[in-house]
Amino acid sequence: MINRGHLFIILLLFLSVSVLLGATVSQVFTYPYPRIKISPVSAYAATDMSGVLLGARRLAADIAWVQLLQYYGSPEEPLDQETEFTLSWDMTKFLFGIPLEKTHKLGNPEKEHRHYHADIQGGVYTRLYSDCLRVAELDPFFSYVYLYGAGALAWNLNRPDEALKLLGAGIEDIELFNPHITKDLHHPFWQYNLYISAIVYSKTGKYEQMTALLETAIKQPGCPNMMKAILANIYQKSGQPAKSLRLWLDIHDSQDPSYTNRSGQKIMELETILHIAS
Repeated sequence: MINRGHLFIILLLFLSVSVLLGATVSQVFTYPYPRIKISPVSAYAATDMSGVLLGARRLAADIAWVQLLQYYGSPEEPLDQETEFTLSWDMTKFLFGIPLEKTHKLGNPEKEHRHYHADIQGGVYTRLYSDCLRVAELDPFFSYVYLYGAGALAWNLNRPDEALKLLGAGIEDIELFNPHITKDLHHPFWQYNLYISAIVYSKTGKYEQMTALLETAIKQPGCPNMMKAILANIYQKSGQPAKSLRLWLDIHDSQDPSYTNRSGQKIMELETILHIAS
């Protein structure tokens, strides 16, 4: 459970940004909002409903998103307070574009904070699908949560059926609440279908087709770093270390605290494989 003081800092920052961006966002999405649903995560049902009734549905979705990142970005076993604070504060700075301190141009795994990765260190995260759905039901235009959640479910947690179900819900929301969208490649509609196709190819063992679709997906605006890391790992396993290295360098340059340590490790590992001097 995250320390309440740390959570308060995160919520305060999100409140400030939500107020500043409210006017801009209101020009993009039309009202009224979709029908009210009971939160799929019962522990948050009361707070989510409060956000809806107070007219702060987008803010409630932002809070739910931070809580999702805290849940999936931490081991399922309890953290010590120092590690908990580091994970919480570094992620907050990243979300608000605050530069993170570096000890090495490519990251020094021995000196930088160590961050947890479900795909490396294990974890079941039975609630991840419900947490993603919670964010989406508060704000069905929050397209990033569908992409992030589907990637984690399909490739990190080996639950492709839940990933497909989540993406299907995203497509339904687009069709229901925004029927006159353009069929542009950069629109979430096509991103969802790219992910769906890649997951189906993965399930059926068509890895060349899956890789080709992931290569298209990572070029789209707002693609999660997690998807880039998945493709980088696929490249390395298939004997393409140079391609893998380019992706890890891109991930490292993003300063995403979830990947600072991991990208530094992978860069050094791949440079050794390719006999590149640091």
